[in-house]
Amino acid sequence: MKATVKGRYEGDKATAAATLAVSPSAADLRFKASATDAAFARGPSLEGLTITLEKPGSFLVDLKPHSKDLRFQFMNSALLLDRRVSLTYTHSTALSPGPAAPPSRTALDCSLTFDPANKLNLSHTLGSAGCRVKYSYAHGQDRLTTIEPSFDTAKNAWDFAVTRKFQGGDAIKGTYHASTKLLGLEWNRDSKIGASFKVAASFDLSDQSKAPKLIAESTWNYEV
Repeated sequence: MKATVKGRYEGDKATAAATLAVSPSAADLRFKASATDAAFARGPSLEGLTITLEKPGSFLVDLKPHSKDLRFQFMNSALLLDRRVSLTYTHSTALSPGPAAPPSRTALDCSLTFDPANKLNLSHTLGSAGCRVKYSYAHGQDRLTTIEPSFDTAKNAWDFAVTRKFQGGDAIKGTYHASTKLLGLEWNRDSKIGASFKVAASFDLSDQSKAPKLIAESTWNYEV
């Protein structure tokens, strides 16, 4: 059996979250439980707890017991004219409808892989007026640099992301969201001891008086 433990800390909110994922050796299923500090702030409670059951590449079910929010996700892929086409269907709803419950939401995501270096992605939320189109290009023979421009038709705004991987497991990513004027920088490192680390910072260029938002994450993998 494989187990994964993940910790996350957000500096601007002074909040922490932890995730435990377990994958039985004889099955493709994965069970995951995530909790924020809200689950322990006033004694043990269901607030901030999320329970997930998933089969990677097939389906995922998320349940938040406190708010009774439920999310289904189904994934599938096939070859079409020698091109890999992947479809993802996501539906979110509340088991206890009420004035404070979020509205149900259904989203469709489609990706078309032309070759290992070029990929096109289209996302649409049913009932909305627009969609999001993203193109991914991995540059070079080793494809260490990935460029990802995207356009949101509803917001009429561009987003950009550039990722650079290095030998040894390090990666640096920069993002810019034109609609919110948020600039993001991220550093990732995959360790040979079965762990990964991430440090991210985002800057609000529309209000430079705001302090950067800092996030730190660490993930550890175990064989049980």
